Amino acid sequence: MKHYDYVEWLLYKNKLMPEEKADEMERHLYSCSTCMDIFLSLIDEKEIKAAGEILSEDFTAEAVSRLPKIKAVKPMAIQKKKAFNYQLGYYAAVASVTIILTLGGFYTSLVDTVPKLSVSVHITKEYPNIIADFSEGIVNGTSNLLSGIENNDINNRRKNNER
Repeated sequence: MKHYDYVEWLLYKNKLMPEEKADEMERHLYSCSTCMDIFLSLIDEKEIKAAGEILSEDFTAEAVSRLPKIKAVKPMAIQKKKAFNYQLGYYAAVASVTIILTLGGFYTSLVDTVPKLSVSVHITKEYPNIIADFSEGIVNGTSNLLSGIENNDINNRRKNNER
């Protein structure tokens, strides 16, 4: 983007530039804050008074009244509270689904199915797969633990029923 210097803006302000160049500089002002700052620094007290004589006293009030009504923005505290409530509801829903799946035995069947899947996978190369062996050990250990808990629970129920 080509910027204009102080002298060029001074010539523009005093209407000493060719009309085509002045139009180009005016379009540039809309997109360049650096040049806008230079141009605004050229405005002096005499020009501000002249503009004040042209504008009516109620210019600002009239301009503001013509603006479309804008919906008020909610304060950040209310927005943060709503975001917190949304997150809390989300976590409660996720926890509820997890509890339901746990009670329904979904995770137990998943733990039983994973070792069967790992056995059915055919390895084409003879490299030892340390990660799969490790994860298989974890899955088998978890499966044994859950089976032990279930067996213990069944045994306790039988003892309670016999009494």
